[in-house]
Amino acid sequence: MRDAEAMTQGPEATGNPTGDELLTVGAASSLIGVSVRTLHHWDHIGLVSPSGRTSTGYRLYSADDVARIHRVLLYRELGFSLTEVGEILDDPSVNESAHLERQRELLAERIDHLQQMVCAVDQMMERKP
Repeated sequence: MRDAEAMTQGPEATGNPTGDELLTVGAASSLIGVSVRTLHHWDHIGLVSPSGRTSTGYRLYSADDVARIHRVLLYRELGFSLTEVGEILDDPSVNESAHLERQRELLAERIDHLQQMVCAVDQMMERKP
């Protein structure tokens, strides 16, 4: 096996893992757009733990692991701390759909506010001689 950190385990060499296919930390990192160091940190703190390991100890990520990483990234983009993200994702009493709907509302309000700011800047620029 050449660079074990960048290879996949399973039927496909690229794309999202499906079925029994597992991605090494390097492949998952490249696919998702986060650093290997970030995935190592998230594993260390228990936020996203890989489903398996190779015989040499490399982390292997399943399709479910990749989906969880995407959810972590979404909540981080919304401004949640890693601790809060873990609580949301791991607490079975949390209604994730209702939570996401509320976050969508807040994002829409933020977008409206930013659009108003852009208009104000445009008006200021038009007034300049």
